[in-house]
Amino acid sequence: MLKFAVIFSLLAIAAHAQDASRPIINTSGGQIQGVTSSCGLFCSYFAFNGIPYAQPPVGDLRFRNPRPHPGWQGVKDGSAHRATCPSGGFLGGVSGSEDCLYLNVYTQNLIGSRPVMVWIHGGSFTGGSGNSWIYGPDNLVPEDVVVVTINYRLGILGFFSTDDTHAAGNWGMKDCVMALQWVRQNIAAFGGDPNNVTIFGESAGGVAVHFLVLSQKASGLFHKAIAQSGTALLPWAFQYRPRELAYQLADKFGYSHDSAQLVQSLRNTPIEALINAQGGWTDIPIPRGFKPFEFVPNAEPVNSPEETFLTQLPIDIMNAGTFNHVPFIAGYMSMESLFMVYEHTIDSTVWQAFTQNPDYLVPHVWNIPRGTAAAAAVSQGIRNAYWQDRPLNDGIMLEWLTFHTDQQFIYGVDKTVRLHAQRSTAPTYYYQFSFDGDLNLVKRITLLTSWPGAMHADDIPYLWSVTDLTISPILPTNHARTVSNRFVRLFTNFARFGNPTPNAVDTLLQSRQWQPVTAATVNYMDIGHDLTTGVNPNGQRTAVWRDLESRYANDPFRFPRP
Repeated sequence: MLKFAVIFSLLAIAAHAQDASRPIINTSGGQIQGVTSSCGLFCSYFAFNGIPYAQPPVGDLRFRNPRPHPGWQGVKDGSAHRATCPSGGFLGGVSGSEDCLYLNVYTQNLIGSRPVMVWIHGGSFTGGSGNSWIYGPDNLVPEDVVVVTINYRLGILGFFSTDDTHAAGNWGMKDCVMALQWVRQNIAAFGGDPNNVTIFGESAGGVAVHFLVLSQKASGLFHKAIAQSGTALLPWAFQYRPRELAYQLADKFGYSHDSAQLVQSLRNTPIEALINAQGGWTDIPIPRGFKPFEFVPNAEPVNSPEETFLTQLPIDIMNAGTFNHVPFIAGYMSMESLFMVYEHTIDSTVWQAFTQNPDYLVPHVWNIPRGTAAAAAVSQGIRNAYWQDRPLNDGIMLEWLTFHTDQQFIYGVDKTVRLHAQRSTAPTYYYQFSFDGDLNLVKRITLLTSWPGAMHADDIPYLWSVTDLTISPILPTNHARTVSNRFVRLFTNFARFGNPTPNAVDTLLQSRQWQPVTAATVNYMDIGHDLTTGVNPNGQRTAVWRDLESRYANDPFRFPRP
């Protein structure tokens, strides 16, 4: 009887192996069987979903560095995604599982050696996943690249820190590093080139990309980087008071402030309670988005018992030029913070709070004490520059949203680009995405189409096939599809060559040449109805920030460690 069972098992494996639509790949952990997916007429690719790249970080592994997955027996089914990392549900509650460290691989050809693009999703470091419901690879794989999307630990589970040896932090970033190590070891079996890996991401994902560029722990694991709408210098992107937050969390649960006891207590706390303790957007006090989100990357103690991801302040790494010198693209949407329109719907006290506290306008990253003459001068300079010091009310909403866009995104991205161009031996490219069309889905879903510009995350549907949003089909003749094709081509060219416009006569790209930023000239590409090149995007606005910083900031971006 046993003999027959073995024979039937071998026949079943043979049948799978002969099914060309469901290939089986050998990885370092075991075998994974993919499926064939469609990317349009006469277009298909192989999808390998839910591949484990690390041990489930559960039990005693919560708040510890990820560890390699021990592997599995038999053939793992890669036809469906696996659990996402825990986060707060849209309608309340908690979704996801701590057993969530999975990645997905999409490739059109298992033979050969193609550029690899590894996507790091956004979501304020508290939500999201790499799943294809939002990040479908249909637009990218026809450009002959291998696409990888990953999950990483989020929120408290990903970024809690006691700022000492008991919980150093950056668990989510270390997950990204382990995923890149998996890519280096395994991607050749999927038709990818482990020596030509581009990391890219948007919002918190863009911040994560930049932190990987800054980290020596990630050195050699990627060769190019694209940061969309996020770098480590954004005001919400780096936590410089993790111990204070750890104590606040302890107080919420009634736990000890002793780090060892606190960490052990939190390891034994149900996941639902931890996620609920994070709060939401409305729990963030005014000025929202101007200060660090609670659970984001931090600088770890140098004496951590586990391998560290980052021990220095981002600005110090950038000024010293000790980051990974790889070709780098960074950019933003023309009206990133358009979503702040709704802050006033949710909270009617915003105008009054800013009127009574003009120091709120002063960037916290400039370390200017509140109530000082310097703080007053900066606040007055911003009020004059953006709304000519008119009263704060709905009549200055467009100017207010422009200020938010610059405060939360553009100023930090612009400074990042300039510093990289000055210090890096590899080229730095700069862009603005300004197109407003039928694929600006976030703007349309949030009912903000009457406002000008492209808002935060509007670029996602131009790169990815977004299937979890109900939209009317976009015809091939729609200009939004042309802009999408251009956007994809620029990024896949960069992944292949390290240059987004290597072909001077590419008609899709209107034969434009995207020049890198230099120490003397801040070149950029505007991705709008057409591709246009220029110098110093939003120059008058960014000049205001550079001028105020040079005159009043105290050790900008260098935060005191407790």
